Amino acid sequence: MEHDLIEIARISGPKGLKGQMWIIPYGDSFERFRSYSHLRIGKTGERMKVLSCSRHKGRYLLSLEGVSARGQVEDLAGGALFIERSQLEEPGEGEYYWHDLLGMTVRDLDGRELGKVVRIFNAGSSDIYVVDEEKEHYIPATADVVREISLDAGTIVIDSSLLEGLLD
Repeated sequence: MEHDLIEIARISGPKGLKGQMWIIPYGDSFERFRSYSHLRIGKTGERMKVLSCSRHKGRYLLSLEGVSARGQVEDLAGGALFIERSQLEEPGEGEYYWHDLLGMTVRDLDGRELGKVVRIFNAGSSDIYVVDEEKEHYIPATADVVREISLDAGTIVIDSSLLEGLLD
C-alpha cells in the first residue's frame, strides 16, 4: 500500500486553537484538495477525512477530522500529507505528476546522460528539475528545453544547447 501513497504537501504549523493547519502544497496540488475525500499524515498514518481546505492571505489552510486542537497540529508540524494514488485524476496531455518524474534519467539530444531527477520545485514561471544529487543541475521544465518525456522508458530528453555553461 505504501507505494500507492503520493506525498502532496507538508504541514507547516497551526492556525488558531481548533486544529486548523497551515500547509505547503507541492506543485499546483492545492487546487485539487477540494476533490480529495481523505488524506494521510505520514505514510503509515490512518485515513483522515478532509473537513475543509481554503486559501487565506496567500497561504493554505486545512482541517482534518480527528485533529481538533492546536497541540495536535504542533506535534504534526513538518509532517508530510499523502493521498492514495486512486484519488488522483489522470493528468492532461503533456502534463505529469512530480512523483512520476522523480528518478527518471535525463539525457541530452546527443544521448549524453546527465543523471536522474532527484528533486523538483516550482520557480513561478516553470518547474525546475534538479538532476544528479552531487552536481545538482537545474533544468527548467519548459517546452524549448524539455523535448521528450517517456514514462515508459523512464527518460527525459533535453536540449542542453540552451543551457550552455550550466551543465559543466
